[in-house]
Amino acid sequence: MLLRTALLMGFISAAHAQDAPQGQRVAVVIGLSSYNSLPDAVELDFARSDAAQVAKSLEDTAHFDHVFLLGDGEADRESIRQTLRTEVAQLIGPNDTFLLYFAGHGIGADLGIPTFLAYDSTLENGQEDGLVLDSFARDLGVWTGAGHSIIVTDAIHRNQLDGIYFYGPAATDWPTTRPRTAIISSSESQEPAIDGAFGAVFTQAISGAADANDDFNVTVSEMFTFVHDQLGPTGQLPVMVGDFDPNIVISTGVERSSVAISQTEVEPVNAYPDVDIDKAKFVFLEGQAQTVTCPNVPVKTCAPSCYVWGFKGGDCTVSAVIDGYAMQGEAVVLSRGRYECTRQGPNLVCTGP
Repeated sequence: MLLRTALLMGFISAAHAQDAPQGQRVAVVIGLSSYNSLPDAVELDFARSDAAQVAKSLEDTAHFDHVFLLGDGEADRESIRQTLRTEVAQLIGPNDTFLLYFAGHGIGADLGIPTFLAYDSTLENGQEDGLVLDSFARDLGVWTGAGHSIIVTDAIHRNQLDGIYFYGPAATDWPTTRPRTAIISSSESQEPAIDGAFGAVFTQAISGAADANDDFNVTVSEMFTFVHDQLGPTGQLPVMVGDFDPNIVISTGVERSSVAISQTEVEPVNAYPDVDIDKAKFVFLEGQAQTVTCPNVPVKTCAPSCYVWGFKGGDCTVSAVIDGYAMQGEAVVLSRGRYECTRQGPNLVCTGP
C-alpha cells in the first residue's frame, strides 16, 4: 500500500469499525463548470459532466438509495444549503451513510479562508456569498447527522483571475469534523488538480474497479487506494483524512470485471497558459537568504526583493530562512507585477498583482 494510504490510516479509529448496522445511503452531488459572475475564461471543462456521471454511477451502479444532483445554475448557495438542511436532513438517520461530492471552484485556501464557490458566489465577496469551510463544515454536521459521512471534493484548479487563485479547500484544510467522517480531496493543499482527471477515476472506482477483493462491494479504503494509484503517475496526489471506518461501503452489488479501467492520459506538464513574462518583482516580507527560481531562469537571490526577467509564465519556486527554519513555496506567475511572499503555516505563500 502506498505511503500516503499508510499514513492516513493513522487518522482512523478502529473502535468505530462496523459498530452500527448500515442503513440507507444518500448522496448530494454538486458540479459547477460555469458561474454567474465569473468570465468564460475561468470556466471548468469537466466539473458539471463529472458530477453528472458520478451521480449516475452512484444511483445505477453503486445502488445509492437517494441521489441529489445540482449543476451550474441549480447549485446556487441557497439551493445547496436548502438541499442539505431539508431534503437530506429528512432522509438521514444515525444508521445511514451520507456522501457529498463537490466539483467546481474554490478560493481562499492560500489565505487561510478556504471557501467553496456556489453558482451565485463572487470573487469579491466570496466569504459572504460563498460556502466558507469553517461554517459549512459545522452546518453539515448539524444537517446531516449520518452514522457515516464521506466528503469528496475536487476544488483546487490552476485558474486565476485578477490575482486571485482558485485554491479551494483540500482535505487537510477542513476543521475537526464529527466522528465517522472521511474527507477526500482530489489533490494536496494548494496543488492544482487536473480538470476532469479525478472525476473519471472516482467514477471507475465506485462502479466496481476498486473492488480489490472481489466481494462485490467498494469500501472507502478501496476507493481511495484505487484513485491514488491511478492519479499518482500524473503527479496529482489525492488526500484522505478523518476519523472513520475504512470498511464502510460506498458501492454494493458491483463487479470489477464489468468496468473498463482506462489509465488517466494526462501528462504531468505545465498546464498554464503560454505567456511570456517580461519581468516580475518578488518581495519577501520576512526572513533572510531568500531565493526565487522561475521556468528556464537560474536561481535569483533576493535581499529582500529582486526582479526576475524574461521567462515563461507558470510556477516559480521561492525559499527563505525564517526564524531559523528553511521554508519553501510556489508562486503562480501569469502576469508581470509585484509578488509579495510571506509564511503561512509551514510554507511560503506569494500573492500576486
